[in-house]
Amino acid sequence: MGENTIKMVNEARWADGQRVRNRLDDITYDPMRSQEEFVMRLMRENDKSDYGRKYGFEHIRNLDDFKKSLPLTTYDDYAPYISRIMNGERNVLTAYLTENISCLPDGKVIPQSRWGVQVCYDYGFCAGFYIAANYGYLTEGKTLNLLSSRVERRSSGLTVGNLLGRLLVKREFDNERVYAIPLDVADASDKEEILHLQALYALSQRDISLAICKKYENLLKLLRYIEKTWPRLTEEIESGSNVVEANAVRANAIREIMEDHHIGTQLLTSLWPGLRCVMVYDVDQLSASFELLRTYCGSSVHFIFMGITSSLGIFSTAINLDDPQTVLIPDGMFYEFKPKNAPIGQGRNLLTLDQLEIGRSYELVITTLSGFYRYQTQKTFLVVGRYHDTPTVLIDKD
Repeated sequence: MGENTIKMVNEARWADGQRVRNRLDDITYDPMRSQEEFVMRLMRENDKSDYGRKYGFEHIRNLDDFKKSLPLTTYDDYAPYISRIMNGERNVLTAYLTENISCLPDGKVIPQSRWGVQVCYDYGFCAGFYIAANYGYLTEGKTLNLLSSRVERRSSGLTVGNLLGRLLVKREFDNERVYAIPLDVADASDKEEILHLQALYALSQRDISLAICKKYENLLKLLRYIEKTWPRLTEEIESGSNVVEANAVRANAIREIMEDHHIGTQLLTSLWPGLRCVMVYDVDQLSASFELLRTYCGSSVHFIFMGITSSLGIFSTAINLDDPQTVLIPDGMFYEFKPKNAPIGQGRNLLTLDQLEIGRSYELVITTLSGFYRYQTQKTFLVVGRYHDTPTVLIDKD
C-alpha cells in the first residue's frame, strides 16, 4: 500500500480529531450548560420509551425535576429491560437504536446505542488522533493496533463484543489501509497464537508511526515476546508464510538489531524508527511495569492516556501528551457525584460537576445515551485540576 493512501486516511483522522477538539474546547468553558442540555434532550427524545413512560420523562423540565423523578440504579434494575433488548425489542430503555452489546465476564450484558458508540468514538479515538497529529506523530506510517477487535456482526447491523473493539472497526473502509495487524488476528484460537501473529505482522513492517493498546502491558508483552522469539520470527519473515510475504531485507535488519540488543533496554524505535506515540486506555493502572515499558520505548516515545473507560462508555478524555489526568466530557453523559464515604441516601443531594473541589474524591453516578439513568458505577474519581471550567480527574486508587 502506498504511503499516500495511509497519509490520506491519517489526514481524515486528523480532521475528525480537530472537529472533536474544537467542540471540547467550546463546551468545557460552560460545562453545566451542556450538562443540562444533555439531560433535557435525553428526556425529550426518550419519553416514549418504556422506561421514559414509567418515570414520566415528559414532565421533567429541569435538573431538579430529573433528580426527584428518577431513582438511583444498579445493574439489577436493568436486567429485565436488557433481556428484552436482547430479544430484539425497541423503545425499551431508550428510543435510540442499539448498535453494540458488550458481554462481560461476570455475566452482565451492556447495550450501547448508536449515539453512545459515536460519543465513545469521538472522545476515545478522534480526540487522541488530534493530539498525535498536533505533535506531528500521525504521519505516513501504519498503526500498530493491539486492541482486541473480536466482535460478532449480526445481519441487523448490531455487533456483539467489547466496546473498544467496536470502535476499532467503526470506519471499516480504513481498516486494511492503516492497521499493521489484520483485525481477524483476534479470532485466533489461543492467546499465545494471537501474540505470535501480532509480533509477526508488526515486525514484518518497518513503517509504523502510532500504536494503540487497551493496556500498556499489551505493548510490553509484545516487546518481551519479540526478545524471546526473534530468531523464529525472523526466519518466518525471511522465508515467507501464509501470513507474511518473504522479505529477506527486513529479516536481516531485525537480526542486526536483536543481536546488538540487551534484554530490558530500548527497543521500540530500533524496530520501528517512526513510532513516536502510543495511545493507551488504562490510565488508572500505571505501575512499576509502566516504567519498564518507558525503558523499552526510550525518551523519544510519548503516551496519550485516552481517558477512563468501561463497557458503559467513556467517562473522560485526553487533553495533553504524556498527561494521565483527563477531562470530563460535558456533552457525553450526565455526571453526578457523591463525596467519598458520604451516605448516598435517595440521591437528591448529589453534586454536579461544577460543585467539585480539587483534591477531593467522589463516587460517580452517570446517565448515558444508552439507557442507563442515574447509574451507580462503583468508580471513584480524584479531582486534580480543571481544563477551562471542567474538572480533570484520575481514578482514586485508595
